[in-house]
Amino acid sequence: MEAEQLEELINRRRRQLTVHSFLYYQLNTNIISDNTFDAWSKELAQLQTDYPEIAAKCVYAEEFKKFDGSSGFDLPYHFPEVQNTGYKLLRIVKKKPRG
Repeated sequence: MEAEQLEELINRRRRQLTVHSFLYYQLNTNIISDNTFDAWSKELAQLQTDYPEIAAKCVYAEEFKKFDGSSGFDLPYHFPEVQNTGYKLLRIVKKKPRG
């Protein structure tokens, strides 16, 4: 995988994990399974270990320095962009017909 692809993946995983941590820890709800969250967490932790120089250039670099994939409790879900995205996802999920 090229550096640009790795950076994009790290950014995506960090954003996903912060938003879903906000939903889980602050709103007591989830829209993904625990298995999915755990898989994303483990993947991100490994990427950060394998590519620290790329991870240091990605979004929320400081907040994810000590992230080991074990929990999303202390992730930076207090940022307005994280909370706004979380509320937006909830509105989308609530509009979807269940089948």
